[in-house]
Amino acid sequence: MSVEQLSGVEYDDMGPKPGYKAPSREGKVSILVHLDEEVRTAFKVATIENGTSMQDAIVAFITDYAGPVLKRMKRNKE
Repeated sequence: MSVEQLSGVEYDDMGPKPGYKAPSREGKVSILVHLDEEVRTAFKVATIENGTSMQDAIVAFITDYAGPVLKRMKRNKE
């Protein structure tokens, strides 16, 4: 029995194949956060008002927040 038969989902030539990873996601990992709906909405509006994306805002925050650790990690690689 094939995976397609077990999952109950038929695959056709439309859309990415199972296991496909977009080139823009190569070398990256995903994170998951649970937010109150109000917080998510406010965050989304703030990113629109600031002309950025939610992902870019989160990356900027994490990079700033974890800056000292990132510097140590880079220093240790050298």
